[in-house]
Amino acid sequence: MTRQPPTRAQHGAITLLAAIGLVLLASLVSFYSARSVLLDQLASHNHAHASQARLAADAALASAQAAAMASAAQPHTLFASPARCPPEVSGAAWQCAALGIARHPALPQFQLSAIAVRDLVLSPHVVTLHASASNAGQHSLASVRESVFIPTLAPAPELVTPAALVLNGCISEAAGASLRVCPLSSPNQACSGTAQAPAVLTHFVEDTQGDGSLSVAEKNACLALSPTSLPGGGSQTGPNTAVPRSPCNRAAWSSVLGHTTDAQLQAWSAAQERHGLHAQSTPPRSVYWIDSPSDWQHSVGTADHPVLLVFSAQACAQRCPRIGANVRIVGSVVLDAGCNDDKMRGWQAGTIEGQLVVESGLPEWRSGQVLAQPQARKAYTLHWPQGIDATQVQRVNGSWSEGKP
Repeated sequence: MTRQPPTRAQHGAITLLAAIGLVLLASLVSFYSARSVLLDQLASHNHAHASQARLAADAALASAQAAAMASAAQPHTLFASPARCPPEVSGAAWQCAALGIARHPALPQFQLSAIAVRDLVLSPHVVTLHASASNAGQHSLASVRESVFIPTLAPAPELVTPAALVLNGCISEAAGASLRVCPLSSPNQACSGTAQAPAVLTHFVEDTQGDGSLSVAEKNACLALSPTSLPGGGSQTGPNTAVPRSPCNRAAWSSVLGHTTDAQLQAWSAAQERHGLHAQSTPPRSVYWIDSPSDWQHSVGTADHPVLLVFSAQACAQRCPRIGANVRIVGSVVLDAGCNDDKMRGWQAGTIEGQLVVESGLPEWRSGQVLAQPQARKAYTLHWPQGIDATQVQRVNGSWSEGKP
């Protein structure tokens, strides 16, 4: 059978189909090229929006840092406006507050916000500032954070040999007194083992001879506890040279609390109380600033969560509060008697497992046990990097991060 060559009409159809195919191919190439350009433009716009959001978040963080610096004299004012904590922060100890952040004049389209976050028990001096910026029109959002040290407390001094009882005066026993003062010991069993520190340390011994030096006899007369009141081999020690006590030099206070002020401790205590922390909360309250002259009848503190009880000068205005006979306190107890021994005359207490600090003497002490424990200072000893100025707001190096951790 003989094959017929294609006709002119068939050649035209083939040419038309080829042309249509080429047009379709060119259209597809043009479409995908335009789509690629569009996607590049969208990506570029998104990158620009994200960069703007990041810049706006950094601006919000800078404003939050400025607010923290402005509150350096009264750090608690930084938390004047309570706010919901970020999702990654949970627990009763966390305190969060909203900071008033104004729109940045160079980025007026962004809504700026910042939240200050701190742990009221373990690290009240470290505040993490969470800053964010959002623009609903561009669907852009950015967040950054950084931590700063704030002057909540002064660093506690290092104690080479922390005593169970720290005084700024002399001590004597009342008739029929029931007392036990036990030093830090090894293997850390109260009133037994080998003493690792003094049982009693005083910063003031009366110079009865008026010669400027303090003899062994003068020290023994000042620290007049009987051997039965000093089980565990605890020693009593004091200064070698006479120093004035009037006006009150608060030597006992500064030896354990350093330059921490009344206002700092009072603000910390009030913040914990307002935040709902108490002896049975989780975690429990750790600092109690007490202005009431009433005797103290509540057992507080545990080995894992020791406390700091401060009976203020106001509480001791007439007579320092006594502590109930069956009360057990684990931590540190400070009584600000203002170097007035009469305010502590005939004082009575239950059991203090930690350290007792009295800003005066203890004449005619009637009852009480002070059992030194190594965790006594844990409630108020905060971590400050070596060389840091704890009176200023300063950044925590390496704490800056972007978005979620």
